[in-house]
Amino acid sequence: MISLTPLIQHLMPKPVGFARLWFRKVDGAAEYAKIEPEALPLPAAWVVRSTDKETDAGERASNLTLGFDVVIAIGNAHSHYPGETDDIMLAYRHAVRKLLQGWEVETDVRPIKFKGGKVLDVTAGDMYWADHYEFDALITNYLLDPVPFSELVYTGDKL
Repeated sequence: MISLTPLIQHLMPKPVGFARLWFRKVDGAAEYAKIEPEALPLPAAWVVRSTDKETDAGERASNLTLGFDVVIAIGNAHSHYPGETDDIMLAYRHAVRKLLQGWEVETDVRPIKFKGGKVLDVTAGDMYWADHYEFDALITNYLLDPVPFSELVYTGDKL
């Protein structure tokens, strides 16, 4: 299938012109499952595989639509003005979308498309948001079937 590691690596460097502190941590699904909010270095982001839809494209080939979420966590701003936390989250969401939308994970993969997002959690200390993205690929790297069994050749000591 297709690894999400290039996506994680693509999100690590701070985009040119982004005015805020960039993500202190960018990780995958396993690390997201281990979140300890009290010790989390914010802001942070995780790339989490969410859906795979597959249709047959012939022998040893599949059309695959791979979906993933980018989960963004920021500190809940103790407002200088109403809506400040939302504005901060929006800035991160736009920056991530600019990095990902239209980008191709691999050469034979169609560009990434933004599909929407949703809030996951808001507490007094932080806010979690997940934006959903998808891309399509033709997968043809399946292993060939093994050769059929024809005979048993014994080459060891006597039994």
